[in-house]
Parts: sequence; C-alpha cells; structure tokens
Amino acid sequence: MSLDLLVIGGGVAGTATAARAAELGARVHVVEKDDHLGGSGALSAGILWTAPDRETLRRVCPGGDPELGGILVDGFDAAVDWVRAEGVAVSQRWHGQMGFGVAHRIDIHALLDAWRARIEGAGGKISFDSAARELITEDGAVRGARVADPSGIEDLHAEAVVLATGGFQGDSELVRTLIGQGADHVPLRSNPNSAGDGFRLGRAAGAAPSGSLDSFYGHLLPSPLRYLRRSDFLPMTQYHSKACVAVNRFGRRFTDESLGDEVTNQALLRQPDARGVLLCDERVRMKHAVAAPYPHGQEIDRFEVAQAAGARLASTATIEDLVDRVASWGVNGPRLAQTLAGYEAAARGAAQFGQDAPMPAQPEPLVEAPFHALEVQPSITFTFGGLRSDAHGHALDDRGDRVPGLFVAGADAGGLQETGYVGGLVLGLVFGPRVAEAALGAAEKVGTGG
Repeated sequence: MSLDLLVIGGGVAGTATAARAAELGARVHVVEKDDHLGGSGALSAGILWTAPDRETLRRVCPGGDPELGGILVDGFDAAVDWVRAEGVAVSQRWHGQMGFGVAHRIDIHALLDAWRARIEGAGGKISFDSAARELITEDGAVRGARVADPSGIEDLHAEAVVLATGGFQGDSELVRTLIGQGADHVPLRSNPNSAGDGFRLGRAAGAAPSGSLDSFYGHLLPSPLRYLRRSDFLPMTQYHSKACVAVNRFGRRFTDESLGDEVTNQALLRQPDARGVLLCDERVRMKHAVAAPYPHGQEIDRFEVAQAAGARLASTATIEDLVDRVASWGVNGPRLAQTLAGYEAAARGAAQFGQDAPMPAQPEPLVEAPFHALEVQPSITFTFGGLRSDAHGHALDDRGDRVPGLFVAGADAGGLQETGYVGGLVLGLVFGPRVAEAALGAAEKVGTGG
C-alpha cells in the first residue's frame, strides 16, 4: 500500500513534519530507530528559541545560509502558536537566551505525545526500533525506503520521503572525516541514534552536501569524567564559561569567551589535546556557575557536580596557588600567569598585553577569593552540516536541482548555522510544517492512501 509521506526519523523535526502531514489528511508513516519519539530533543530542557530578528542572526551566524536563517526567524512566532494550539504548556517569553535570543520554555514531552496522538489518530503509523537501509527509486524519483525492524525487512512505498534523522554526530567515521581529526573522541551529548543515516541515504540518492560540514553545536563538559549519563547532560554543561577565562594547554586564551559556551566549545576542539581550563573567582561562581543559566533552569553548583564525576577542579585562596594547581594538570604555568595578569590589566583599560584572543566586551577578571579552575572538554549535541536543501526542504543535487520525491528536515538539512548557534528545537517546529506542505503538494494522491 502506497503512503502519501514516509518520514525517516522520529525526532522533533520528523515528528513535527508527520504531525503537520496528518493535519492535512495525509497517510503518513514514521520510522524511528529508538523505542520512543523525540531524539535528542527529548533530552533537552525544552527551550524553544532563536534570534529576535534577521540582523541579529546575521551578526551571530554570518556563515549560515541567509535564506534559511530568515525563514527561521520569521517563523518563530507561528511555531510558538502551534505549540499552544496543541494544548501544550508554553512559558512567557524572555529575552537574552544565549545572550541575544528570544525564548519560551515548552513541555517537550507533552508536545511529542500530542503529535503522536495526531499522527495515529489520522490513521498514520509509527514504527519504533526500525531503520531505513536504502531508498527506493522509481523512474528517477524517490518513492519509499527499505526498512529493517525487529520482524525483518519491509519495503515501504510513498509519494515522497522526508529524511529527518537528526544529524551525523553518532557516527565516528563521519565525525572524523567531516568535522576533523579528534572529533570522533569528543563525548556525545545527545542520543546515539543520530548516526548519519539521512546523510548517507540522501547522498546515495543524489543529494549534495551542504555547507558547515565541520561545524556543530555542543557545550563544554568537565574533564576527565568517570561517567556521563543522559541525566548528566544538563547539570554538567558549563554554560557559565562565557563569564570565565578559558585557556588551552599552553595557558593561552583562544577565543572571546563572551561569544558563548557553544562557541568556545567548538573552538576548544581545535586546541591541543582538545582540553582547556576555565578560571573564575568566587563572584562569578556564585553569579553564573551556581545560578540558573536561564529562566526555569537548574540552580545547582556545576563545579560540585563536575568534581563528583571525577573532573579536575581546584579552589585556592590566591591566584598564584591556582596557577600552580593548574600547572600540575599539564598546563604551561608561567604563560597562564601572564595571561591572567594581562587579562586583569586589559579589564582595567590597559593595553591588551599578552592576550591571544579578543577581550570580552565586559571582562570578568579574577578579583574575589577563592579562585576556581575546572578542566573542560568539548562535546557534540548535533551537527550543523548535512544535505543541501531549498527553503521548502526539497533535497538539492550538485547542480542545485531538486532530487524528485526527496525532502530533508531538522539537522539533516544543513548549512543554516555555522559556529554561531541560533536554535535547536525551533528548527523542527519551523521547517517541519513547511516540509510537510511542500512534500504533500508534490504527491499525487494526498489523503487517498493510494
């Protein structure tokens, strides 16, 4: 039996696409590797956010696709309204998320439940513990996929196929090849099932790779770690690094920390051994590391959580003692002392002596004892690169032509972001409905079941 739409991946983007298709009366089938919906979005804090306007987006993410970025910003309010229309709790809007964005907190699990009810209530199906092995093409168009599930192999035929598998961060080979050497050893701060299935399937069908293939979203985590569980992802995230001094093994600063923890996270991957140290004083610890990083966030001491997990943490009465402790971790102590002295002088308005990276607009020198240092490492939550697509999610080939019958959504549609981070959950909520509408507009028998 032919479907109107086959969605490969049941994360936020895939489920949003399928839910909108169900609203339009389509016969839809979702194929999901895990035993539940949501992917990495189900592990998140449920923050729906992005840049407040196109100008801010271009400033934060100048290397991203401007057309896709504009659609993201312009579609934010409609995405929030859609969540409310599903009867899901949505917080009041706040400003300043990630330093610049507008945001709401939503009940992501309630939203996934509502979408599942909508899909199944419209006669659609969700197959769990299942994965697409190859796409089916007929007369030059993608018309379904060969799917493996616990009972065996099944060919699912559809008028259109959407790839929404969440990126390639779970595949060490793709991460090493596309992001760079050493990236395959970076901790995965997401679900492990987003392993490049969509990227590989799309490439085999003729879709071109997008830009930003070596870029990714993630946050700094403590180092070393005895354990890293899903429940640790949020409490171990060092959101407060934007107010710290971040140095590499040479004791040198390597980024403007105030650009955000997610930017420092990417930059640290390119540093020696992909290890660094965050340094701050007691005032910054209490104001940033202990306080909630955003409205409704966790109020915990992230340094204590890190130390309990086995990370290197030092707290001393003097900066000299702090430098000595950090030097015992393999960091160049004399150069670190110069870096901290230069940072403090630059914060007072002196020439930026000894600084290897731009100073933050509002620097936070170490002035109030005790002083703290935490060793950190980068992590990957999802990749910014993927398959090339147009504004409606049509997969594009190397010439920029559409691959007939093939669409991409969420992290599988790459190139919108690069270095700067402007949203995660919002990608699925904005682009999922657009992709569903475009895909069903291309289908010949929407709602008939074939």
